[in-house]
Amino acid sequence: MLQINSGKLFTRGVEHRNRLRGVLYTNLKFGREDVIETAAGALLPTSTLRNSLALVYELTEQIEEQPSGRGVLVSHGIDPYLQDFSAVVAFALHATCTPSYELARRLTTGERGLSMQYAPQKLVKRVFDEQVWCQQHEIEHLVSFVMQLIGLERKTFLGVMRAIRTYVTGMHRIADDLELAYTLLVASIESLAQDFDGHRATWLDYEERKRHAIDKALASADENTVERVRTALLEIEHTSLARRFRDFANSHIKPSFFRQEAAAEDGPIGRSDLLDVLTQAYRARSLYVHNLQELPRVLTLGHSFNETVRVGRTTWLTLQGLARLARHVILAFVERQTIIEKEAYDYQCERAGIVQLQMAPQYWVGRADGITAQDGRARLEGFLEQLTDHVLGVPNATVTDLRPALEKVEALLPSMTPDQRRPFIALYLMFDQLAPAESKLTNAKKIRKKYVHELETPSSESLVVQIVMGFPISWDILEHDKALQKYFRQRDKNNGLRVTRVIEAAMTLAIAERYRQLGDLTRARALLASAVENFPGHESLQKFEEVYVDLTPIDWRHLLLPSVS
Repeated sequence: MLQINSGKLFTRGVEHRNRLRGVLYTNLKFGREDVIETAAGALLPTSTLRNSLALVYELTEQIEEQPSGRGVLVSHGIDPYLQDFSAVVAFALHATCTPSYELARRLTTGERGLSMQYAPQKLVKRVFDEQVWCQQHEIEHLVSFVMQLIGLERKTFLGVMRAIRTYVTGMHRIADDLELAYTLLVASIESLAQDFDGHRATWLDYEERKRHAIDKALASADENTVERVRTALLEIEHTSLARRFRDFANSHIKPSFFRQEAAAEDGPIGRSDLLDVLTQAYRARSLYVHNLQELPRVLTLGHSFNETVRVGRTTWLTLQGLARLARHVILAFVERQTIIEKEAYDYQCERAGIVQLQMAPQYWVGRADGITAQDGRARLEGFLEQLTDHVLGVPNATVTDLRPALEKVEALLPSMTPDQRRPFIALYLMFDQLAPAESKLTNAKKIRKKYVHELETPSSESLVVQIVMGFPISWDILEHDKALQKYFRQRDKNNGLRVTRVIEAAMTLAIAERYRQLGDLTRARALLASAVENFPGHESLQKFEEVYVDLTPIDWRHLLLPSVS
């Protein structure tokens, strides 16, 4: 929000300007006359007496003119700006700054979390001190950093803000969970490495143990095959994440890290240890994420602010050392970026309070304009959602008239592949059968004759058509079962079809009844249990399962459709 408010992304004029104020709570102390003006707003001190934690944050909000038909936006309010600016201040000035009074008080008064032996003040310098008097050179640093941050390319700005928030959140976690804090500090660097290191994987980046096994398996293959297999593997797997993290951090360590900045530190890390401690830090992050493994206790004793400790014959970064290193890397990355005064960028969906959600089917399922061969599954899913609500008697449920869309589809069907065509054919046939006489499709008989055979072989679409239209099931029982299992495996993939829970349960109960009729009562009971567990909370299904005996017919209509019960 801070960069949006600067106006650098605007392509139209400013429609509204609002003077906004809010309160931030911090351990930072400024002189009574200090008013810090930055490119993202101003900080105004309050009382310097009685350990006041409050600062006033003030900015002029700018709202770009909205195109006609998009409604009216007057203001976002101060809250999103407070959240962003507090993170920037906390990071840039290496202090506590937050919109929450309770959080600021807890972080700066020495309170310890449930698993903590020491207060956070004992583990990292300055950030958690009760008072931090801000010097003039620090104020100048904040102003220049905010200016550089706001001037970044939008994509880079978003990445840096994610890193800053992760860093600040990691610092906050030092008060109650040291392993999570350590992991988040590593992640603040890793996020930038993943997005901005420009890495192009080579075969040597592939994990060594896997690489040797694959090379051995390909030993007798020709060179072209070997190269194709390696390329395919590099495209689908993340390669050498630890190396990318280490190389990115190392490349953003400036000489000042070991000189001017190190002068005020206790036991600062040396250049020769850097790559080893970065490797160890990433390993600690991975062990915590995957195994919840604790940090070595010597890292968390809180007896000094040394930046490294020795654990056996291994050098580790302490939280103090990792915090300084992560902050230095992020600052160095920002410093190297080019300032962009104006940028054409559609930020509308990145404004505070904007959430993108799938629209209800009635707003799009029947639209004919813009329909393509790839739309079949989405249109079929939307129609089945409407149909299910209608059959179940959901208040205000409606089924959209699909004739305009389906009539346009008729001309597209010959040019589609069978996979693209199947959902459209299923949709076409179901709508025509269920529509009232006056809404029947003119060319339905011709379309049915030409394409219905494509639904005769097992597929997700044919399973649905059998249930909705009551088509007889002539497949072999094992083919039928495989088709159902394939539906569940693929339903959330790009080429999958996901229907409502009622239809899923009906498809499952239909094959359960086939097994019952053939005498395979074990498989019938297993499918009945599957229907119950995939439709959690459905009372009729649960009661039926509880009292079920082997000879009882499994009638999905009776169990799932209240109008038929």
